[in-house]
Amino acid sequence: MNRLFFLILLTLTLNAQNKDITLVLPWKHQFQFAGYYVAKERGFYDKAGLNVKIKEYDLQRDNTKDVSTLKYEFGVGHSSLILDKLNKYPNIFLLNAVHQSSPLVLLSKKRADITSLKDIAGKKIMMSRDHSFTASINAMLFSEHLKIDSYTTIDTSFKPIGLINGNADLMIAYSSNEPFILKEKGIESTIFDPKDYDYDFYSDILFTSAQMIQNNPDDVKAFYRASIEGWKYAYAHIDEGVDIILKHYNTQNKSKKALFFEAQTLKKLAFKDDTRFGEINRVRLKEMINTYRLLGLVDENRKIDFNSFVHPISQDYTFTKKSISAEDKNYFNHIFIDSIYFKIFIVILLLTIFIALYFKIKMDKIIALKTAQLEKQNDIFNKNISSSRTDLNGKITYVSEAFCKVSGYSKDELIGKTHRMLKDKSVPDSIYKDLWLTISSGHTWSGEIKNIKKDTTSYWIYSIISPIFDNNNNIVAYEAIRQDITLKKVLKEFNKKLEEEVKERTVELEKLAITDKLTGIYNRFKLDEELSHNYAHYLRYNRVYSIILIDIDFFKNINDTYGHQVGDDVLQKLSSTLELNIRTTDTLGRWGGEEFLIILPDTDIDGAYALAEHIREKIEDIEFESVGKVTISGGVSQINSSSNQKRILAIADKALYRAKEKGRNRIEK
Repeated sequence: MNRLFFLILLTLTLNAQNKDITLVLPWKHQFQFAGYYVAKERGFYDKAGLNVKIKEYDLQRDNTKDVSTLKYEFGVGHSSLILDKLNKYPNIFLLNAVHQSSPLVLLSKKRADITSLKDIAGKKIMMSRDHSFTASINAMLFSEHLKIDSYTTIDTSFKPIGLINGNADLMIAYSSNEPFILKEKGIESTIFDPKDYDYDFYSDILFTSAQMIQNNPDDVKAFYRASIEGWKYAYAHIDEGVDIILKHYNTQNKSKKALFFEAQTLKKLAFKDDTRFGEINRVRLKEMINTYRLLGLVDENRKIDFNSFVHPISQDYTFTKKSISAEDKNYFNHIFIDSIYFKIFIVILLLTIFIALYFKIKMDKIIALKTAQLEKQNDIFNKNISSSRTDLNGKITYVSEAFCKVSGYSKDELIGKTHRMLKDKSVPDSIYKDLWLTISSGHTWSGEIKNIKKDTTSYWIYSIISPIFDNNNNIVAYEAIRQDITLKKVLKEFNKKLEEEVKERTVELEKLAITDKLTGIYNRFKLDEELSHNYAHYLRYNRVYSIILIDIDFFKNINDTYGHQVGDDVLQKLSSTLELNIRTTDTLGRWGGEEFLIILPDTDIDGAYALAEHIREKIEDIEFESVGKVTISGGVSQINSSSNQKRILAIADKALYRAKEKGRNRIEK
């Protein structure tokens, strides 16, 4: 008994010494986060000296902000973390991407009228308003010239019931979840995957803060390694991972079959060829940021330091499909053998053998022919392709005739010099620093550069600069190929100005479409739109709102007595008074004639009544030119479970009618 008591006491003591760590998730518990559950339930975190608490998604919580401000130590996020780092929280660091490809897709029921992306025009899509979260989807639609006004977006419930009951034609979904739900109901589906359109984003990215890395490096390392062990075990023992979720984390009441489908789908997205598990590649980061630029989410001229995105810890403890346990090797062998790359490899191998035999027989003849062709091609290349080569110090050792023709310099004037003699002063030095950093580290750099000819005129080129390696993989020189894009740049600037003019005109027209011409406030069209928006938020988030319906007392007498111009002046002054006495979050518009409507989000009927009384008193105190005193009557109503979008208006209208019956210049609710 004494020994048992000692062991229990020792265990409690060790657990008490564990460091408290919190991990926040971007969604509810499911196999998408199985590696963390396994690391906790199998004691990997305890062994690392950590007491880890895993919090599932909370609508009221901003995970990135909370990790950035050290409220929580670690978080899991979508690829939109990259935008958060660029635009909001520069101190966050990415540790790994559990899934190399995002399961985010566009889903519809199988229908004859939706077989390609072009068919989406005119359809309704359940989509999040967060464009950073759905960037890959928006980019895919944009690539097929589907602008946002070519389809209708509605608030998503994140459930396929909207597709089933016909409220929506398509929805943003996870390939690991919603297609299975439709299949279980006997409904065939059509999937549009951004990966098929070359928009391949990371998903489920583990991240932390720079302060956490600096102040608690050992905790970061311990948590990272224990989590990797958890993922390694989870994907090698899917059965056990599913059982753990069913026992401890099944807040969504998912079936065992659904969790297995999710696990197998995500496993294929986690391991791509021989890519290290969790790897975040700089080239793919650039591609993703270029997509964000395409969508206008990142300034296209912004200089980005890619070395500040991913913490180096992600390089020292990762694993590939080769390092998975023996019982899982058959799965990956199956994936590889069935892959298109393996089939291409076999075809290339057979062709290589055949060509080798053919070359052996006709070697002399082919070599002579190829040599002559090569000399001819070199001559054509020299005269038509602008190219150059430099040593490791950047001094030019070779230039083509085409290069000389474009720049206006002779070979003798260029050999031994550096390309800086062609540099335009407007090009920032940071461009060249990035260029040298890229090629000196063994990578190819490409980009647009503005140069100066010998006659001092400017021209634009698109350059591709690559390092040249010797047999020992050492860089010995650099080679560049250039394309003159001066005309393209001129046209681009012209198109940019034209596009800006069109955008300004579009904004102006859009504003006119929702503005009352006389008073300058919103019109009936905009009010209907805001009423629908507030009602949708009430249904989804239970966010209460109220409305105030206002009518000018005896306005017909004003028009009949003083004329319509004076009546218009009264409407304009009253509109200005209303605008000055509401909150920035409220919406004011002209409902029709002398009636006005105010929509008050997050406000109950008592708050709305108090504001209406305040407005009534303000207007009663105003001296209107020509007509003197003017009063208003108003009706107030609040959304609740027994009313809907139409009924709340009817209730306010009845309250307004009562105010009129009781003598006007009063508010009723």
